[in-house]
Amino acid sequence: MRPSWPNSQGKPPIKAMRQKTLKGNLTAMPNKERANAALALVLLASVTLACSALKNLTGGGARTEANKLVTQAQQELAEVDRIDTENDSKLSDLNRAEDENNAADVKRILEESMKALDEGLQHGENAAQKIEQASKLDIDPIYRDYLQLKAQAFRKQIDAYKRLRDAAQIMHDNYGKGGSAETQAKADFRKANDDYRKLLNEARDLHRKADAIARQNPQKIGV
Repeated sequence: MRPSWPNSQGKPPIKAMRQKTLKGNLTAMPNKERANAALALVLLASVTLACSALKNLTGGGARTEANKLVTQAQQELAEVDRIDTENDSKLSDLNRAEDENNAADVKRILEESMKALDEGLQHGENAAQKIEQASKLDIDPIYRDYLQLKAQAFRKQIDAYKRLRDAAQIMHDNYGKGGSAETQAKADFRKANDDYRKLLNEARDLHRKADAIARQNPQKIGV
């Protein structure tokens, strides 16, 4: 028997997953959507990291080095988007496995998706490190504040996606099980998903603060 996983209401197309939130309440989902929701959880994480644009500082000297690091961070985030694009077909593959009632293929596809998420998270880690390095240079204090907030926001996002991956792993490990193991897995999944949403909200707040600094100081922080 397939588990009735609690989850957010998902929209099947990958493009619909390019959002900054998991919409809806935790609900029991129809059989067809359960594994789809698991994949949505995994793939969603690989795009949101790139949603918050970084801005460069106008000028030269240490500012040039800071801008170089910011550009490198943007390149890392572009890799995150590439990974998402390359995994677009995973949803249709999972649909087929579900139609065929092939639990082995469902788990295999989830494993491949989690591997892609791991790769995306590594690029996210690299981007955060670049931003942190830039914030430690001898640059304008306002730009330093902007970069520090961005770095903190990305760190929160990374932590959120790690919890998201935990949720996907729980789904993978307990797909098709019943009894007490499934009951505990559902509780663990809810906790991981709640942690994810809490951390992501904290990240959004930090991004908003950083973006406000950029808007208020266009002469110091370029687009």
